[in-house]
Amino acid sequence: MKIGRNKKVLVLKGDGLTQFVEAEPAFAAIRAAHPEASIDLLTSHELGRLAKGAPFFDRVLAAGPFPDKQSRKNFYSQLRRIGYAKAYDLNGTPESLEIKKALTGFRGVPWVGPNRVVSKDKGHVFVPSFAGPAMRKLLSDAGLDVPQRLPDLGWALEGRKDAANMRPSWYGITGDFALLIPAMNDLWRWPAEYYAEVASALVERGVTPVLIGGSDMKAFGHEVSQLMVQIGPRGGARALVDLTDKTDLAQLAALAKEAKFFVSGITEELQLAVSVGCPGVVIVHPEAEQEVEGLYGRQIVRFTAEDMETLAPETVVSMLSSMGLLTSDKKQQSA
Repeated sequence: MKIGRNKKVLVLKGDGLTQFVEAEPAFAAIRAAHPEASIDLLTSHELGRLAKGAPFFDRVLAAGPFPDKQSRKNFYSQLRRIGYAKAYDLNGTPESLEIKKALTGFRGVPWVGPNRVVSKDKGHVFVPSFAGPAMRKLLSDAGLDVPQRLPDLGWALEGRKDAANMRPSWYGITGDFALLIPAMNDLWRWPAEYYAEVASALVERGVTPVLIGGSDMKAFGHEVSQLMVQIGPRGGARALVDLTDKTDLAQLAALAKEAKFFVSGITEELQLAVSVGCPGVVIVHPEAEQEVEGLYGRQIVRFTAEDMETLAPETVVSMLSSMGLLTSDKKQQSA
């Protein structure tokens, strides 16, 4: 079905950062299939701030969670009044199927999406992504050609590229810097003292370590900072820039775009960093092997360790040097 000029298309995608990143080629396919249509993205508030720079959408609608049923019902009524010519559900969540029920029916919106729930929010446990083969097949069956490539969110900076808070200097970062991204799951997380040792090694080589993560990582970030006082270089905790719970996704994308590299566990922020071309080292627990399958083809080295304490910080630093990302000589990185 060709959607002509002045017609509107709705795309639903808001079920998590990992799934959003993986869906980027699908966004491109929908735009290519409807070049003359006006395309709206319905997503979460957090993802909406990231999506503003996307070239695939004419408008980003950020909504939910709703305080009560009436508020949700009113929002669905607003969507019906817009009069979409087609909708693509790339979530497969209970919420998106509820929207389908509200918008489809007799003379309703032609709907492309799963007929059952395929993605549920399970907190820090990653769910099977609907952005992989299942999404590709769904769109292929609908006549769309999804490009066979890795996600590229280089456009994430475009929405706020001139904003001062999108620059490293906003956080007091000057010169070379690298991102430290601890795993969300504490059972798969490299020890705080190991991150502190790597951070100290970076400072000695002229690279500023920048720790990132959500609000649930603030205590871990404080622990790493305090450990640097004991084992770190001159400046102690001040040598580490702790940005846990201090960046939104667009700001994180901007930082990752300019960072020399990352050292990361399995976390959603990792997917975003990789999607803008940042190279680095990933530390993986065997139970999380499937979470890094999409990282193949990047400048990424993976270490797998069942016991996180068996992977020495020196090994990671040595690998960064072997990859050409970090000088092996102290105090010469910026030379």
